[in-house]
Amino acid sequence: MNTHANELKNYLLEIIKEMGKKPHEFSTSEKGSFTRQRKFGFETLMRFILSLGSNSLGHEIGEFFEYNEGFPTTSAFVQQRKKLSYKAFKHLFHEFTKGSNVSPILYQGYRLLAIDGSDLSLPYNPSEDNVVGKNHLSTLHLNAAFDVETKQFVDAIIQKGLKENECSAACELVDGLSEQYPVIIMADRGYESYNLFAHIEERLFDYVIRVKDIESNGMLSGMDLPDTDTFDVTKRIVITRHSTGPAAVNPKKYKYFTKQSRFDFIENSKSPDYEMTIRFVRFKITDDTYESIATSLPADRFSIDELKEIYRRRWGIETGFREVKYILGLRAVHSKQENSILQEIYARLVMYNFSMSITLKTPPKLEHKEKDLKHHLQVNFTQATRICLHFFKFMGLEPPYDIEATIRRFLLPVRPNRQRQRIAVSTTIVSFNYRLA
Repeated sequence: MNTHANELKNYLLEIIKEMGKKPHEFSTSEKGSFTRQRKFGFETLMRFILSLGSNSLGHEIGEFFEYNEGFPTTSAFVQQRKKLSYKAFKHLFHEFTKGSNVSPILYQGYRLLAIDGSDLSLPYNPSEDNVVGKNHLSTLHLNAAFDVETKQFVDAIIQKGLKENECSAACELVDGLSEQYPVIIMADRGYESYNLFAHIEERLFDYVIRVKDIESNGMLSGMDLPDTDTFDVTKRIVITRHSTGPAAVNPKKYKYFTKQSRFDFIENSKSPDYEMTIRFVRFKITDDTYESIATSLPADRFSIDELKEIYRRRWGIETGFREVKYILGLRAVHSKQENSILQEIYARLVMYNFSMSITLKTPPKLEHKEKDLKHHLQVNFTQATRICLHFFKFMGLEPPYDIEATIRRFLLPVRPNRQRQRIAVSTTIVSFNYRLA
C-alpha cells in the first residue's frame, strides 16, 4: 500500500537529511547555526515549512507536533527560520525535481514546457524597497517553467514586483533547461520578443508563442502580411544594429535594435546581423475574434489545428499557479521578511511537484467501462493535492489509509473545449496578523 507515495516521501526526506549534514551551507549567518539541539532543528524546520498551510502559525505548529506536551512556540519558530536561508528550499526544489523520476510525457515526440509569471501580493513591509501604489502593496513576481503533461514546475525565478521583467526571466529559464528530448516552449502575449525567440532557437528548441494581433503595435504590425483575416506565412527576419543600409531600405525584413534594446546575440554595431525564420499564423477563435501565434514549427509537420492544440495546453501552468496559491496556501504567507517569504514560495513548489508526482501515478479506477460513460474521467487534482499534503505531514511511516485509493475517490469528468469567460479582479492580500497567532 502507498508504495510509490512512500518512495517519493522517503526520497524527499533523504534529501533534507543530506542537507542537514552541512547546515552551515544553508544558513543566513557565517557563524555556526543549527548546531545546538532544539525542537526546531534543521530537518524539523525544513519539514515544518514544507507542511505549512494558510492557518495561523500557532495552529500549524500545534498540528505538526500533534499538540504533544512541550511543543515549541511561535516565537521559537520565527527565531529559527531567520537562521535558515531560502536557498535551502531552492536547492531542495531543484534536487527533488531532478531526481523524482517522473517520466516525461511527450507530445508528438516533444516535451511541452509553458513559461509564465504570476504576481504574489504580500503584506506591507516598510523596510523593503518593493512597495506598489498608495495602498502600500508589496509584490513579488514568480516566473516559472512548467511541464504541462506531467504537471511539474521545472524551474522558477522570483523577481521583485517593481523590477519584474518576464522576457528577461524567460530567457534565463530557457538557458537553464537541461533536456534530452526536443522541447516546445509555450507562452502568452507578454513574451513576444525576438530576443526570447533567439534564446530558444540557440538551445535547438522550438516555440509556440502568442503575439499581439495585426491591429496592435506588436511584431505583426510592421510586416508585409496577406490582406486576409486568417493566414499562415513564414518570414525571414534579420535583426541588426545598423540603422542605415538594408534596414532603412527594407524595414519589413530588417529589424533595427538600438544599443539600449536588448538582443543578446548582437553585441554592438560591429557584430554581424542575426537571421531568424519565423512562422506567423492567424486563426479565428469566434465569429469576430482572432488570435495570432509565432512559431518555429514547420508547416509541413504541424497544421494550424495542431498549433492551436499545443497553445491550448499552455493553460496547465495557470492551473498550477492557482493550486500553489489557493490549495497549498501560498496566498497567505507567514512573514513580512523577504527571506522567509522566499522559503515558503520554493516550499510550495516542492509540495506541488510532490503531489503531482503521486497523483499522476494514480490513474482513475473505473467501475464501468469507459465507453459506457458520457465523459472520460480524471483525478480531481485539487483534492489530490490536499490529500498528498496531509500524507506528507503524517509523522509515522505510513498513514492508516491507502492514499492512492483515497485519491481515486475524487474524480471529475473531462469536458473538452469547455469555455468560461475569464473575469479580472483586483489584487488583494490575505490579512497578515492572524497568521502569527
